[in-house]
Amino acid sequence: MDNGLNFREVFGTADLSDRYYNTPRVWYGQRCFTPSVTQTPESFDLPFIQRADGLIHIDQVQGYLASHYQGTPFDPVGQGTATEKHQYRPISLAKTQESHVLQLRPDLPVTLSGIHWLAMGVAAESVYVPFYAGATTTPAAYQVATEKYDATSAYWIFKHVGILVDAHYHELHGELQTVQKELAIQLGHHIIVTDQQVAALTGDELAMALTKANQKAADQALNTMQALAADLITKSTDMSPLNYDTDLNL
Repeated sequence: MDNGLNFREVFGTADLSDRYYNTPRVWYGQRCFTPSVTQTPESFDLPFIQRADGLIHIDQVQGYLASHYQGTPFDPVGQGTATEKHQYRPISLAKTQESHVLQLRPDLPVTLSGIHWLAMGVAAESVYVPFYAGATTTPAAYQVATEKYDATSAYWIFKHVGILVDAHYHELHGELQTVQKELAIQLGHHIIVTDQQVAALTGDELAMALTKANQKAADQALNTMQALAADLITKSTDMSPLNYDTDLNL
């Protein structure tokens, strides 16, 4: 609200679909970043702009974009009732194709400041991989776009892991989370090291170095996810409904 102008009322909508499709996602975001304020998921009085309780880190932005109402009854894989778990449309869901965070770091030169964090597939089951904007091309695996599964496609490599986890979510999700956390730390460290290594470079030399750094980040992420997929497949073989536990005493 500014001088009597309510931006939400002027530029937004307030129909039945908003109560279940749009507004709850806004509510959850404000709940994440401003937990000091209590609001309800279907309220049409959510502020157009909400001041966060503290500075927002890139990891928190990624976490929000990968969220599905964790910590509430509305989490589709949580502890709510069947109705509650499917009451609202989450941010990250199975139909998500990719998720992006564009970061500009004002303390660095323009040629180095931009990073495109990209999570292919379902963000909740993927990893945000950092790509320097100053590169000259993208890794080959990220240039493969096919409707059907392609083992050389970055999208399908990440999607494959998500599909494997979905089949036995509660049994396998913990392993996925462990890999996600470890890989996020490694990729964050990769950015710190690269920033230091290329600090004195300019022009074509810098662009070439950033292109190589992007390839290294992509390789690290894709190799890790492929190894995880192999492990998940191996573990899933013992979860078939056709299994039979033989009594060793017979």
